[in-house]
Amino acid sequence: MRGTPGDERTENGDAHAAMEPRALLASASATLEAFTRARTPTHAELFLRVERRLSLEHDAGAATLNHGESWDAAARVAWDERRGHAALPLGSPTDLERVLESAERHAAPGAGGPLPVLTVGPTDVPAGPPVLQPERAAKRMEHLLQSAVPQGTLVQAAVLTQVADWSALIRESGTRRVSTGWREELFIRCETARGAVVDAVASAREEDEEDFDALRVRLAEAVEALEGPAETANPELPLVLRPAVAAPLVAGLIWLLRGDVAAATPALARAVGRKVFPSVLGVVDDPHHPRGTRHRSVDDEGVPMHAQSFVEEGRLLGFLHSASTAARLGSTGGGRGLRAASAPPSPEGVNPYVVPRGTVLPEHYTELVARVETFTTMPRPGTVTLVAAGWEVRAGQRVRRVAPMELDLPVLETFRALRGVGSDLTFFPTAEGCGTPTLVLPPYKAG
Repeated sequence: MRGTPGDERTENGDAHAAMEPRALLASASATLEAFTRARTPTHAELFLRVERRLSLEHDAGAATLNHGESWDAAARVAWDERRGHAALPLGSPTDLERVLESAERHAAPGAGGPLPVLTVGPTDVPAGPPVLQPERAAKRMEHLLQSAVPQGTLVQAAVLTQVADWSALIRESGTRRVSTGWREELFIRCETARGAVVDAVASAREEDEEDFDALRVRLAEAVEALEGPAETANPELPLVLRPAVAAPLVAGLIWLLRGDVAAATPALARAVGRKVFPSVLGVVDDPHHPRGTRHRSVDDEGVPMHAQSFVEEGRLLGFLHSASTAARLGSTGGGRGLRAASAPPSPEGVNPYVVPRGTVLPEHYTELVARVETFTTMPRPGTVTLVAAGWEVRAGQRVRRVAPMELDLPVLETFRALRGVGSDLTFFPTAEGCGTPTLVLPPYKAG
């Protein structure tokens, strides 16, 4: 649906008008109880999600509103080693039985341990996801653009997205966990003489505004670096990647630390406990980090989420795990099983980041501050491609602009050569929520 700010209609509103989340939860509990009584599975669960999404697009001075709501259900069932999964959109409570029956039909032998124990959550059940207010979002969009965009910077496009969700996990034992969430992301695309720059800011609470000043500084630096005379980078100087440039590289590292990737890469899985990286590298995922792009207390498998370290002073400690990947690798870890669309839970970080250290910068270096927009950053698994520009720095002074240079960086090899980590930790929605400080690398040798 497309409309103007203030339009309160939602997609599929008529189909869902007769449903209410708490009533749906009661129907799911009754349906699951009847299913398990008739079929006696080893494990069975229903996962319900109601999501409201508002997207306000600013383009050439005009604003377009997309405002929608979706209701979905997923089921997992198991009989000893036979396991099945299914998901479908919800139109009425009768669809709950259909999704369980579909999971039963798709059950097949497969590896995997038991589902995580579902701890008892708060007894108060939220009525549903928070209501999104288009008029308020339009005013917030105007305020954010005024706050985050440096004066004189040309904004080619901007998108403000707000998502409110309500989710419930119900097990065959009758236990259940219900939670709600809200998040907001603002993406801005600015045009420069040497290409477009895309940056973003995210918030887990509507009142958060502290990152807007940092976004304005990054955009101003990017525009300054990409406007005016520039020269080819000196290949003998070490590279200093500021957070906006380093973020996709860190996202590539987090991808390698997923349990499903490690399960498909035996050499990586066998490296747990070994010092794989330099001592300056530490990697943590903290669902409660105050500056993170998302805040969560439990994952989509009902496991409480706490901060976890995955690399400590260069030593690989483990991987991001869902229940299934933990079972495949014989790990006791978990708590990172998140659901995307109709897929089963898969391992994913919430606020993964490189731990800041405050390394002293070299005397002379190439400082890359602006990442020029490209269609992909990982054209090949394990390799990140960036186009970035910045400055040549001598004795702490920027002496000349460096024209955009293409960096083809194999992730493991690049982090094994890491020389230093700064203290300016920043989280980026444009890099799957990853956080990074400045990274110091050796001189770049193409190829």
